[in-house]
Amino acid sequence: MSLKELKATSLAKAEEAKAELRVRYEASDSRPWIIGFSGGKDSTLVCQLTFEALSRVPPKRRTRPVYILSSDTQVETPYIIDFMRSTLDLVKHASLSLGLPIETVLVKPELNDTYWVRVIGYGYPPPSKFMRWCTDRLKIKPADKFVLNTVSEHGEVMLLLGTRYDESQQRAKSLRRHEADNGLHKHSSLLNAWVWAPIRHFSTEEVWTYLVFNDSPWGGDNRALRDLYKDANSGECPLVVDETTEPCGNSRFGCYTCTVVERDKSLEGFVLAGKDEYADLVSLRNWLVELRDNHENRMDRRRNGSPGIGPLKMDVREAILERLLVLQEKLGEELISPAEVAVVKQVWLAETLGDVADAAA
Repeated sequence: MSLKELKATSLAKAEEAKAELRVRYEASDSRPWIIGFSGGKDSTLVCQLTFEALSRVPPKRRTRPVYILSSDTQVETPYIIDFMRSTLDLVKHASLSLGLPIETVLVKPELNDTYWVRVIGYGYPPPSKFMRWCTDRLKIKPADKFVLNTVSEHGEVMLLLGTRYDESQQRAKSLRRHEADNGLHKHSSLLNAWVWAPIRHFSTEEVWTYLVFNDSPWGGDNRALRDLYKDANSGECPLVVDETTEPCGNSRFGCYTCTVVERDKSLEGFVLAGKDEYADLVSLRNWLVELRDNHENRMDRRRNGSPGIGPLKMDVREAILERLLVLQEKLGEELISPAEVAVVKQVWLAETLGDVADAAA
């Protein structure tokens, strides 16, 4: 397909999606919308089309609240999380100035559930495909908490996600299963939450064509987003609200600590693209894999006292914290917060006193 044809088809699909968005928005039900926003291309397109559709709704009819929900695991690649926060700020200010009922929300894990508190404090082994404890604590719980609080306030919510037929055969099968239900389906685990994929018919090429040739309505730079993908040679990590979502460290933007996959190709891609400072993050991630896989670094009893491979030994946890603090100073980026360090030391003290019962492998 030529570029001219791509422009035409992407524009036609965008207009169709915006018309559908407007009709659903002005419908008689009062369910708030929650848009899962990762900062990647698909969720950016959903946000842009929603923003443009709501701009066509008369101000008096803009009564349905719309939340743009993002998740910060606190171990995101600094460049990615900075880009996402910048986008959220632009959306927030543009929505206010234009009178659009759009709010941005950035959720984080509870302090006791952060990656470093679990690994350095409690001695959790870095996640593996056999023990992927991170997704629930870092992504699912924070996002689900906001969704459920919104359900509690309004009765029901609608989740707008950037899933598409073009992503995979499995995704296409799942989406088509709900076509008869007007494109809506109930969330698998969140009570009174409905799911809708407004860009389900877009191909990857059409997503990029629309973004690159149609200016962001909040003043963002979609070409910069394209360059980010080019650097990482990657895809995006969707908002995670259940355990069916695949880990995000292989061909997707994700946590720089991701040890679930064999290689973090997106992080390595940034290094190859000239962001040499991230080589230290790659080394840190690979070192965590080595620590996890060496059973000599693990206690010989679980926290419940039963025999077996237990938490990381205290000297290993101390070594991780020391290396992390040195790297943090070198990069000039906060990798572990003072609050997390304080909790880590509280956990260590409690363990010394024999008062830590939190289970770990």
